Amino acid sequence: MISIIITAKNEAKTIKRAVLAFVGEKLESSEIIVVAPDQETLESAKDVGEPVIAIRDLGHGKSAALNLAIRQARGEKVIFSDGDVEIKPGAARYLAESDGDLVSGQPVAQKNQIGIFGFWQNVLFDTAHRIRVEKSSRGAYFPVSGYLFLARRETLADFVWPEESLAEDDFFSHYAWHKGFKIKYEERAEVNVLAPKNFSDWLKQKVRTLAASYQIPKEWQVKEEPRSFWGETSGGGQMWKKYALGPKEKVWLLALFGARLLAWLIAFWRVKILGQKREKIWQRVESTK
Repeated sequence: MISIIITAKNEAKTIKRAVLAFVGEKLESSEIIVVAPDQETLESAKDVGEPVIAIRDLGHGKSAALNLAIRQARGEKVIFSDGDVEIKPGAARYLAESDGDLVSGQPVAQKNQIGIFGFWQNVLFDTAHRIRVEKSSRGAYFPVSGYLFLARRETLADFVWPEESLAEDDFFSHYAWHKGFKIKYEERAEVNVLAPKNFSDWLKQKVRTLAASYQIPKEWQVKEEPRSFWGETSGGGQMWKKYALGPKEKVWLLALFGARLLAWLIAFWRVKILGQKREKIWQRVESTK
């Protein structure tokens, strides 16, 4: 059996589309578990009918919601996704057919997004895609995408997400790799992701994910992973050649480099200097809903 867990919060407008995309996969012997703290989102999900199971969590964050859903899941394979994204046809089946213990799907930017934030989304997603392809091909470590990934039941056997976790996908990827599980990339398993529509939301999203890198236990950390601003800059020349195709793109790409540096500085300041916890750092991004 395959269990599909979709976490959501105040996403009544998008959850039905997210669920229907999985229903359309017509997977044999599957269940779809939607977990959310608000009744409106759960009611919208239940409108789809079977095989949807709606679970109300206590609103203590995504980690607590995932732990709750995993206890209810019956599948030998578990697919994880979010209530504000939509998988493309065949995505769930491609994940299920992979022989990896932990398998990442491929986030892709919505094609109708234009402007600087759509450009940034394309650049970052395409760069992450190329890194995953290269590392998966040689059996090296890379973090799965929280927008869409599959985990075999044995990877979850002794695992519990800490409620303080800022990026559940990054934390779990490090755990699974440390335990000796294989991480694979299934690029055909695509999931549409909407980019933030303003700089404030973009910064909230990036600070949260970058701050999460400071939560990884030292014994789990992977030496070759460039999870730092300076590690990211090593690919700056290649990015410039590929994406700085015109005057506008050159300005946007320079702005992206500056924005990433700002996000790293804020993440470092909040975690390392101020010692802030999840409740201070995690902020909802409204413009992607």
